[in-house]
Amino acid sequence: MKNDAVSPVIGVLLMLTLTLIVAAIVNSYAGGLVDTEPKTPSATIQVKYSQTNGMEIRHVSGDPIPTSSLKVIVRPSETMDRNAGQYSSEIDKQYITNLSGERSWASEITSLKVGDLSYITYENLSYIQNIPEDKYWFNQSSNQGNSFYLELYYKNNIISRNEILIEG
Repeated sequence: MKNDAVSPVIGVLLMLTLTLIVAAIVNSYAGGLVDTEPKTPSATIQVKYSQTNGMEIRHVSGDPIPTSSLKVIVRPSETMDRNAGQYSSEIDKQYITNLSGERSWASEITSLKVGDLSYITYENLSYIQNIPEDKYWFNQSSNQGNSFYLELYYKNNIISRNEILIEG
């Protein structure tokens, strides 16, 4: 009589083990089916702007960022006026260059890496600032001491927003 109870217990243990194995196989198969989008890069960006020299963008730390996936937006801050923040302008990548101005984000510069330094000259920033009211233009001498924002977007996700003081 003692041997009769062993068979059902072993049977239940085998069924339980088989169920766990099947569940693990299904889980590993289903987990591989999910498409994962690459993560948004993280970066620390420093920006300086001078009305005489233009803008300097420096990648201080973080991930390399492909420039083809970047969108650069400038936006006046409320230091200029209460309604200034409603205006913004996208900077065309052809105007963002290396120090010599020979290579741009539009063609030759394919990524922004730690230590990289990019420039937008004063003249180019004047052309690209598509803000309808000139009182919000960064090159107006009356805006010295005010600020604006430079925002970097990677595939519509903001990765950096810097408030920049307008210097003379």
